[in-house]
Amino acid sequence: MNKKLALGIDGGGTKSDAVLIDEHGNVLGWGRGGTGQALWAGREAAQESYAEAIREALGELRPSDLWVAGLYEGIFDKMAFPNVTAHYVHAAELTRGLATALETHGILVLSGTGAFVAVLTEAGDCVHLDGLGPVLGDHGSGYQIGHMGMRAAMVSDWSPERRTALAELVPQELGVESTKDVFSLIYQQHIGRSRIASAAKAVIRAACEGDDIARNIVLQAADDISDTLRDVVRKFDLADSSYAMIASGGISQNCDMYWNRVYERASEFAPSLRPVRPKVRPCVGSALLALKAMGVEWSQELLARIEETQQPFLDVLDSQPEQFPAEEPGGIRLEYRQQGERTMKSDK
Repeated sequence: MNKKLALGIDGGGTKSDAVLIDEHGNVLGWGRGGTGQALWAGREAAQESYAEAIREALGELRPSDLWVAGLYEGIFDKMAFPNVTAHYVHAAELTRGLATALETHGILVLSGTGAFVAVLTEAGDCVHLDGLGPVLGDHGSGYQIGHMGMRAAMVSDWSPERRTALAELVPQELGVESTKDVFSLIYQQHIGRSRIASAAKAVIRAACEGDDIARNIVLQAADDISDTLRDVVRKFDLADSSYAMIASGGISQNCDMYWNRVYERASEFAPSLRPVRPKVRPCVGSALLALKAMGVEWSQELLARIEETQQPFLDVLDSQPEQFPAEEPGGIRLEYRQQGERTMKSDK
């Protein structure tokens, strides 16, 4: 196939996406694998997640020249596609997030499975706060929302004040029947970061349906990432800046309640920031950086074409169940030992 194409990749905490786009903005393929973060899944599993997403995105297409962004070179080389010349383009988490809004500098507010806030200034200065994982950070993340939702579900029947729809919705989201089964997921099956974060969907649903406890969880998470945002603003004296403040990740991009709260809080300490919620995902940001390296000029028309042609792929992919690593840090790991009565002991 004598054609130049761009392949954009993003490895998130729960899933990895790869998108194939031509120079006119037509999305030709989209693939998905498991988590692309070696810290959570291990190096080999993360690399296989990328490879799975890339194979699915390319399908039978074998372009003579392929601009690849958002991937370590060695992973693609190992896949050994014959007659495909790969040109590698740097696309860090921050730059590909900015690219989803056609920006080369600004502030990125990412809340997905994990969370961080980062800025790249016009002068090229950069700071990245958080992304510290579920134990040490990820303030305002899907993990935080899911974990808080699970805790609220467990105590729902303790008193009328604690009663919440999460007692029913969280088990449903996790694929079990009751909060008793949720207890088993945590302490016997040792589910990890991604699976706990998936419970955020139940919390957001309950919050949107008027559940006060769920709503408070979502707003607390938004306040927490807003505090990180304020720290970024202070570090570079951006209180009067008109930089774009770009949403990234499933929580920031898809939950109105969450993002509106972040914007409300940001208006208190940096009122001139421009909130932007892209309609494309970070892997598309990688592809946009690849397209720029090919010589394709960014434009709103190009972005609109991508938005239009991506939808059939997303309709299929987003209807599929999420894949969770078999082994993953981030859960609460305790052991049960039978000693007369059933007791619970820590690993220490």
